[in-house]
Amino acid sequence: MKHCPYCKHDIQRWGKTAAGRVRFFCPSCKRTVTKRAQTRFSERRLRTELDLWLGGKDNLDEIAQRYHATRQTFWKHFRPIFSFPFEPTIPKERMHTLILDATYIHHGYLCALVAIDERDRIFWRFAKYESFSAWMHFLSNFSEPDVLVMDGQKGLFAAAKYLWPHVRIQRCQFHVISFCIQYLGRHPKEEVGQAILRLLYELKEVKTSERRDEWLRAYKRWETKYERFFTARDKLGRFQYPRMRSVRYVIRKALPNLFTYIDISGTPNTTNLVEGWVNAAIAEALRRHRGLREHEKKTLASIVMSHLKRSGRSSPP
Repeated sequence: MKHCPYCKHDIQRWGKTAAGRVRFFCPSCKRTVTKRAQTRFSERRLRTELDLWLGGKDNLDEIAQRYHATRQTFWKHFRPIFSFPFEPTIPKERMHTLILDATYIHHGYLCALVAIDERDRIFWRFAKYESFSAWMHFLSNFSEPDVLVMDGQKGLFAAAKYLWPHVRIQRCQFHVISFCIQYLGRHPKEEVGQAILRLLYELKEVKTSERRDEWLRAYKRWETKYERFFTARDKLGRFQYPRMRSVRYVIRKALPNLFTYIDISGTPNTTNLVEGWVNAAIAEALRRHRGLREHEKKTLASIVMSHLKRSGRSSPP
């Protein structure tokens, strides 16, 4: 031992303890320390720095510089921790609501399937792709909930209906609007596009069954008024406005499950809790810790999700 573990000053031998261990003394901070105590201090320091690295904004270079070490030294101690990705145990109890979504964590062939219940408990499984079989394997661990909140991913929708044919589904309204904007753009030039975009933005104001019925009537009037845009063909017999037909298809497909939250109290109308809370936290952690291998990214995602807690909410019992 050459340097004080507390202040990094040079230290000197200072006799032995009653147990016969060599004691060292720091003339700067006036503390004595043994090798065993220094080892315990190093372990505590590594745990503290690991927590700061995972949850803070400092990178390994900045942490190592504080302790007059190298980045490789700290990573040598941290790396074994990232060799053990884990997945939580899913209780068999019946849940009222499950909010479902997925996020890719390693290029395009490793994703985390995420579920959040009404008590903000986070469950996940890792899969190569977001597919029917992957969602089937994940959802089969749950008892049938009262309602599912999801986007329009085909594999997820098919797996949910296969496992629970009578479960109520709430389509994420944010995703419906996003899918339509992909065809319309944010500033459509045609009057038909401007009209449906205004109507879609009004979805956030639909809170009651009366307001829902008004919105549905307005949508039917839009379809009737602009029917010619859906049937018009060019000289070659092709549809003249295929993007507008795609917008109508997206909305028609979502309509049966677009207002479930009005019938079932406490149901969210978007998957924003997963997107803005879980997925955003994983994406930020992966951005800060670039260069991890595939299994290390899985472990990092596991650690992030297991420590997430919404501000102002107590931990579930």
